[in-house]
Amino acid sequence: MEIGILTLHILIAISLLIFERDQWSEWKNRTRPFWKYFPLTGLIFFVISFLVSDRSISTIIMDVTLATLRLIVMVSVMTIYTLKSSSQDVITAFRSIWFKMNLNYRWVEDLLLFFDMTVRFFPTFKEEWRQLERSQKALSISISESFLKKVIQVAQFVPDFIILNLNKSESITRVMEMRGYGKSIPRSVYPFIKFTFFDMTLALLIPIILIGVHSIG
Repeated sequence: MEIGILTLHILIAISLLIFERDQWSEWKNRTRPFWKYFPLTGLIFFVISFLVSDRSISTIIMDVTLATLRLIVMVSVMTIYTLKSSSQDVITAFRSIWFKMNLNYRWVEDLLLFFDMTVRFFPTFKEEWRQLERSQKALSISISESFLKKVIQVAQFVPDFIILNLNKSESITRVMEMRGYGKSIPRSVYPFIKFTFFDMTLALLIPIILIGVHSIG
């Protein structure tokens, strides 16, 4: 039954890839780093299972294969999702639902704001790091090919980079406080995404179906 459910997931993932074939090139670029780690994680899983369990080698190989396939399917489907949907839209949807509920829990508001700001400013953070790498190349600063030496080189720049971004976050916080943001709970959201009864039904029905299918396996 477990293999049958996994096969169903694989077929769904393949169908999504075929349906979104115009995104193949971007999908390959985003998933390429993961393909280096799938064999490594499988090998680690095999070694640990072989050392600490009394199962046969054939059983361990089967478990490793199934686990690796699950990872491949999960990464493939989530990559397709991220290509078709913005993370910012997901946060806005959650904030819209919370605002509609009209509950006065500041810690939930702060948590949603944290994820919102993280998703909003992470691309800027990543671009600044790339600019730092490009500036090192422009200054003819050689980057070692050794993984360990590369980690040591990068670690030297991390503290200053973090402090620089902490100063930026403090500036953003001061600006938000000066504008009176967050004094009223629940905080409003723009654009507000209106959810209908049909949307709520699907949001409840789909997890129930998924849990039911996996509980059978």
